[in-house]
Amino acid sequence: MRPPKGDIHLQAATTYPTWRDKVYPQTKARPGGCVSWFKRKPSEAAPQQVSHSGPPLLAGRFRLGERIAEGGAGAVHEAIDLRTGGAAAVKLVALPAGLAGAQRKEWVDRLQREAALGRRLKHPDILAMLDTGLTGTHAWLAMERVHGADLSRYTQASRLLPEAEVLHIGARVADALAHAHALGVVHRDLKPSNVLVDLGNNRVKLADFGVARLDGAQSTKTGMTLGTPSYMAPELLVGDVASPASDAYALGVMLFELLTGRRPHQAENLGELLRVTAREEPASLHALRPDLPASVCAAVQQLLARSPSQRPADLAAWGAQIDALASVMTRLLAPTLARPD
Repeated sequence: MRPPKGDIHLQAATTYPTWRDKVYPQTKARPGGCVSWFKRKPSEAAPQQVSHSGPPLLAGRFRLGERIAEGGAGAVHEAIDLRTGGAAAVKLVALPAGLAGAQRKEWVDRLQREAALGRRLKHPDILAMLDTGLTGTHAWLAMERVHGADLSRYTQASRLLPEAEVLHIGARVADALAHAHALGVVHRDLKPSNVLVDLGNNRVKLADFGVARLDGAQSTKTGMTLGTPSYMAPELLVGDVASPASDAYALGVMLFELLTGRRPHQAENLGELLRVTAREEPASLHALRPDLPASVCAAVQQLLARSPSQRPADLAAWGAQIDALASVMTRLLAPTLARPD
């Protein structure tokens, strides 16, 4: 997929074409005129030959390569897994300065818990964690390598993905969350930047389970993570513990944003955002996108219910429902749409 040319500027007001009439630059025609949407497609890559000498080596296994991403907490490097010959990504997180021996042990224990958690989550749409450890002044996490981008680039009004494709992605994320919830794991920090997509190869990966603490997100004494308040459910703002229902709410915010280019609650500052999230109903998806089928709007709005008990209790079943709706939209649009190379 080629990146958009030129600078992208958000408009003060956006006019949305109907989903039936819109020309979708992200679709790709298969032989015979059938359109390929964002359905899961298994793929296998042959291990590559690797050298056991050269750049820095972690745990005798991961040979670091060039830096591929950088954030406030650290950098992500591509790497080669010498055990398998496959590609990997290694995230380096700077340790707090002046760690005493006991504090360093706490970091080691935390990393081991993160690694154990990652090994429990075996799902095709959850980013696999390979290993983790400490080296010098950094903690590191080795993960499977995913080419592409995270979903945050598609939350801009001028870069929105086709609606059916958004729904297919949402269904896959819902199923991944349901898998984690069945194992007693709550994501706690679902947002577009934690969902990686490779559009050309139909890959979706839910990432960063439990990594927010490593990345230095601030927490209150009640355990509430304040790293990304825009995606927090109302009950978290009064100190409730994160739950599968709060993950469902975050999924609703993310899908709302991918379909409209804005979030269901907007405010000029953090204090106002927390207030309106806690006290006011979210914006109506149907009001912003009247061209979307009512069933789609209702399904997304259900995720955003203020009461946790009114959100879907079974995200796998919810995902199957939304995936079926997306397939109907795809069949209606398939004769006329094609995705360029």
